[in-house]
Amino acid sequence: MNKALKWLDNFWYHYKWHVLVGLFIVVFLVVAVGQMINKEKVDAYIMYAGPTSFMPSEVEEMQNAFKEIMPDLNGDGKKIVEFINILHMTDEDIENNRKQAEKDGVEYKPDLDFIAEQKQKLKLQLAAGDAYILLLDPDAYSEDYELGMYNTLEKLGIESEYAYDDSSVKFRDTDYGKFYPIFEKLPKDTLLTFKVLNLMGKSKGKSEQKKFDNQLELMKKMLEFESTAK
Repeated sequence: MNKALKWLDNFWYHYKWHVLVGLFIVVFLVVAVGQMINKEKVDAYIMYAGPTSFMPSEVEEMQNAFKEIMPDLNGDGKKIVEFINILHMTDEDIENNRKQAEKDGVEYKPDLDFIAEQKQKLKLQLAAGDAYILLLDPDAYSEDYELGMYNTLEKLGIESEYAYDDSSVKFRDTDYGKFYPIFEKLPKDTLLTFKVLNLMGKSKGKSEQKKFDNQLELMKKMLEFESTAK
């Protein structure tokens, strides 16, 4: 065995795990960076929280409805909307489901742990989530209204004849909410509101402010929408 091969054999014997770990880290970093580069950038996030769940095809149809009126907010040549669906059920909703199941002759066993997890998810989304445009069941909306979670329409520069109160609009009464049939899947009393940019959001800097501004632009387009059929 020549000196070079002997040195290599000795090196591999003593440092093979160092080399393998190093190679793993390099491969991981290459893959991670590649995914970050190729990851599609979301233009806007929209969150629904209420007693209704949607099929993937319904979510896609709603996303398409939002994209039709939305400009390319981040300027990357693509329009991407992420729809966040959170199940929010009150005790009254559960009881109504139970009664309906009895009428239909079927057994109703609500997953109370899942329902509690979803409520916690809603709180986390309101505190630090990406969505500023919110479509909320009135009960979900009222739980955090007094905490100042939502901007007033006046502060956002929004006027609407379909206002529910100072911070929300009856979404399905708007021209936009009536125009697309997919929105009939939303409960009739669903409210459209806009989350405040809280201290946690402000701490993230300009990128979070841009996210706020982009979604506000989309919300205004939703409320300014007029059907050509008029």
